[in-house]
Amino acid sequence: MKSNSSFCKRLYNMSEQNKHINYQTIEGLKMLQEDGEPDFLLDLIDTLLNTTPQKLVNIDKFLAGNDLMAASKESHSIKSSVRALGAEILGNKCQSLEDLKTTTNFEEAKKIFEEIKLEYTNVANELTQIKGTMK
Repeated sequence: MKSNSSFCKRLYNMSEQNKHINYQTIEGLKMLQEDGEPDFLLDLIDTLLNTTPQKLVNIDKFLAGNDLMAASKESHSIKSSVRALGAEILGNKCQSLEDLKTTTNFEEAKKIFEEIKLEYTNVANELTQIKGTMK
């Protein structure tokens, strides 16, 4: 197990300024890093940042076609990834969209999706900052 106090201090300073990521989750993931192994936290962040934009495009298309079930499945996929990285607000918004899967409340789904896109932008910005502290 690897402990990096300067990384933790930088995270603490960031968490005072940003409120879209639970920095204790990030710190916990970093503490699990084994010396000499690929940085799995960096891999998780990169995967999220690289795959989520397309998932958002997919949800937009599904909602435009009034397919709440398909939008829900894509939202579920995002929810799992972001919660693993401590983006609890975004995860909760994705859960709200997922909960509409058996309804016909398309207007509510579209409203929630707009909130998801905005929150994802905030999360992506913070994760990008976190990546910068890891180098």
